[in-house]
Amino acid sequence: MNRKTVIDSNTVKLYDTVKRYNTVLHESACNMRIIAIANQKGGVGKTPTTVNIAFALARAGHAILLVDLDPQGSLSEYFLADQADIQEVTVYNALSDLQRIEPLSLTTQIALLPAHDELAGAELELPSKVHGQKRLAKVLSFYQADYDFCLLDCPPSLGILTINALASAHQVVIPVKTEISAERALKRIKNTIKDIQESDLNGQLTVWGILPTIFDSRKAHHKEVLEALRFKYGEEVYQEPSRETTKYNDATVLKVDVSALDKALGVYWDTLAATLVEGGRGK
Repeated sequence: MNRKTVIDSNTVKLYDTVKRYNTVLHESACNMRIIAIANQKGGVGKTPTTVNIAFALARAGHAILLVDLDPQGSLSEYFLADQADIQEVTVYNALSDLQRIEPLSLTTQIALLPAHDELAGAELELPSKVHGQKRLAKVLSFYQADYDFCLLDCPPSLGILTINALASAHQVVIPVKTEISAERALKRIKNTIKDIQESDLNGQLTVWGILPTIFDSRKAHHKEVLEALRFKYGEEVYQEPSRETTKYNDATVLKVDVSALDKALGVYWDTLAATLVEGGRGK
């Protein structure tokens, strides 16, 4: 009887060990890292930041899923131009029906879940859905095994689409234009992130940092705002701002990676993307 009890106990222990091991294997095989690019302020460079991080991660050999969460469809327009508005199946369908939709292949390593103005309906519909703030997390679970990184291009609001993004993400990048109005608006997004972290929506969310954008070193105002950001937020502010240049507009028009037009800009985004790969900065 005692021998049987010992054998059963060991069997249970062995079973638990194998179960834990298989869980680790599963998690390592389904480890898509989700990054939200968020700020309720419009015109701060969320979409260019998303695009350039995606290209940098792809250059490093990673598979990327882009998700356009803005009813204005800026990310979709960047890649699809006038075809963006005629997409019949979009992220709206995925959120409404809690189903996997087939991503659009943009390059061998980058795919897109597109959006257009139909997504505005989700702002009205999701609050009444069961677990309306977590539906995106469920949708993204369908892609876990297919991609290394998922980048969420958030709308210029703190509505339920942005809440869904923050509730789904591992990290959030906060682009901030180096102008006083954008700097003053930073407090709102940070308070929202804190609320998400302290609620049961996403206690694991970390802030990668604040990314100063559209910076022109020739303008005294931009320098003053950058210094104010560094003084107020310290190491949260990424050390090198994303600088204003016509190269980004050129890349948009040509539908190419900006590194093809300016190698130095490619190096900038490669360096930034490396911190995401390493899981650094955030807290």
